[in-house]
Amino acid sequence: MCGIAGVLLPPDQHVDPGVIERMGCSLQHRGPDSAGSVCDRNYGVAHTRLSILDLSPAGNQPFVDGQYSLVYNGEIYNYLDLRQELLDRGVELTGTSDTEVLFRLLILDGVEPTLVRLRGMFAFSFFDAREQTVYLCRDRFGVKPLVYRSRGGELVWASEAKAIADLGSLEIDPVRLLHSMSAMFDGRGESTVFRHVRNVPAGTYLIARAGEAPVAHRFHHWADEISEVTYRALDAQSMPAIVERLKELLRASVKRMLLSDAPMGVFVSGGIDSSLIALTAIEEDPDLALFTANVVGTYSEIEDARLLARSLGARLHEATYRPDDMLREWPRGTWHYEAPLIVHMNSLPLAVTAELAQRTGVKAVLTGEGSDELFLGYAEYVARRYRKLAAPVDLMIKAYGLIPSVRRYLFPRGESRLPQFYPKLMSNFEDDTAGAAFDEAYGFLPPERRRDHLSSTKLLTSHLASLLHRNDRMGMLAGIESRFPFLDEDLVRFALNLPARFKLRMVPRFYNRRHPFLMDKAVVRHAANDLLPRALTSKVKFGFKTYGHHSLVIDRKFFEGGYVEDAFGLSKMAEEQLVSDRFRYFGALLASVEVFGRLFEQRATPDEVADHLQRHVRVDEALNSKAAME
Repeated sequence: MCGIAGVLLPPDQHVDPGVIERMGCSLQHRGPDSAGSVCDRNYGVAHTRLSILDLSPAGNQPFVDGQYSLVYNGEIYNYLDLRQELLDRGVELTGTSDTEVLFRLLILDGVEPTLVRLRGMFAFSFFDAREQTVYLCRDRFGVKPLVYRSRGGELVWASEAKAIADLGSLEIDPVRLLHSMSAMFDGRGESTVFRHVRNVPAGTYLIARAGEAPVAHRFHHWADEISEVTYRALDAQSMPAIVERLKELLRASVKRMLLSDAPMGVFVSGGIDSSLIALTAIEEDPDLALFTANVVGTYSEIEDARLLARSLGARLHEATYRPDDMLREWPRGTWHYEAPLIVHMNSLPLAVTAELAQRTGVKAVLTGEGSDELFLGYAEYVARRYRKLAAPVDLMIKAYGLIPSVRRYLFPRGESRLPQFYPKLMSNFEDDTAGAAFDEAYGFLPPERRRDHLSSTKLLTSHLASLLHRNDRMGMLAGIESRFPFLDEDLVRFALNLPARFKLRMVPRFYNRRHPFLMDKAVVRHAANDLLPRALTSKVKFGFKTYGHHSLVIDRKFFEGGYVEDAFGLSKMAEEQLVSDRFRYFGALLASVEVFGRLFEQRATPDEVADHLQRHVRVDEALNSKAAME
């Protein structure tokens, strides 16, 4: 895991080396072990390194050889196989890093033929000086971040948008910022809250000649991995056979992702996904340490994490996170998140846990992200199986719909489609495009069976992207790389083609109040049944909950003289309304926008914003009712 940044100007212009160095400095947290930069007339790149493979200087970047140069961030899990192929082809290699393997393959085979062979997570820029062309490439899930800005013949890119600020102002788009309260810009698509700054899409590479706008080329779409033949073959198997196949794939994935020359650990919550990852990892390396956040109070799952550690005989490091810590960590978390914290206030205890891991000497961790999306672990999607019970209600709504005035009276909620339209417009209808590809791929299934799979893929392309963004930004603020065994290419392909009957199973007991008698992630739970304590394998999904917007009590003076007041022309009366009980939750969401605006528009430091928060905001634990849990 590293930080990368670069600039390509029209051929008659020259890059300022000082600007390139400052871009690298702004990414120091991503790569604290070494830094380097290269400038050549109209081209310049910077790299900050977190040393995980080949800790020697041979792994330092940028990599330059004649007309080619590379800056790379990520891990290629099949690099040893690719390295051996290069040696068999007579290529001389000077180190043992995956960066060198990637560099030589790009030169020998070209960009797209190389990309389709890579297994892992990556974001990199590869420059051909003779052709005056740069390639900006991002992995299949977009695990590694890569943003860019193209205007006036200037192309600039970086792991984080803040590095782009060194080449002119980083302008907030106030319309997009307001819509960020619907959690649209936390890594879920191409758009960001900054004007003209975009994410390179997952599974895509951009080609840009000097002075020209970049052109996008997709090298992978997960919909292409869906096969009727594979689906039918899996459908013919028994649950025990499917469970064994999952275990086999997970063991292989964990083994690949434990490849490291630096110390590693596992982030655990006490939930089944991270527990299964920890179990599998410790079978490979009994010395691995576990790390967890103890969110003190209502949301603590610390006893489950301790039970896991005891059952595995593993060391558990606990990061304590109290309600008041939210006010101190909020600005710093937002600075690194580069979007208002809306859905993922749990980013803050995650950051505290990453710092604890860093203090112990760990540089990379395994996590359980991806399982819920692949194996239907979210209650709201599982509960849709009960939709048939609501058929009479649906019929009434349709009938009253014939008389709009009666419908509005009896069923007022959901009448306007504008709230649904705005997010689609802001994101260029990206979800609709992705959904159509999956809908076509699952076209061999009847609509009822297709629905569960489309629910899973929607989560995979939207919500999961935000979780990966969260894990990257909160880990890298402390120089910690996150790895995701459930997102191994083979395992994802297996899950996409796995019939939903292996994911959702009827059980003869009241399993979950939100979906009684239906077990979510059934194949995952069966895989852990004989290996982990029953309290963990049967645990209902709790999520990584923490104190958040529902818990806040805000003084009107918090908005006074701030970004929101200026950008939206708020009057004192409007500010009074925002902090009133009537609009308290909405006002708290707007407080996330305020924190972001003070940092990125008003140029306040995280410490200054934290001080402002502590003077005008408090966390009220009594507000944490069940309905208010985030």
